Amino acid sequence: MKLDCKEISISDDELGCTIEFSEEKEKYDLYIKSSVQKILASMKPYILLQRSYGEDEFEEDYYYFETLDFDKAGALKDFTIDVYRKKILITYNNEIFEITIHAKDKMFENLKTVLKKIANKEGQLRIYE
Repeated sequence: MKLDCKEISISDDELGCTIEFSEEKEKYDLYIKSSVQKILASMKPYILLQRSYGEDEFEEDYYYFETLDFDKAGALKDFTIDVYRKKILITYNNEIFEITIHAKDKMFENLKTVLKKIANKEGQLRIYE
């Protein structure tokens, strides 16, 4: 799968961290008074990476991968993320997901920081600069 990313959303808080790469900037007003079918039909390709922290020392962190193709979504284990200045390659379940990015310096640094947290123990992160 190839994705030309137009928007990168990053959240990083006490509950976990999430990165979403989207082919189109989100239009929130589109969803007001729309049916589920219209919303699903309007969705553009995206890739989401997520790490949710365990609630206590007895609970494991959960790693998750999602795309518009829900058959490819699931627990994120044994993956590789190769980060270049203009693209990211994610190898997951024997498939390569190529994301073209256009991130400014500050966003790129934030992206690398959060990707390190997501890769943590479950995956491999390689950064080429």
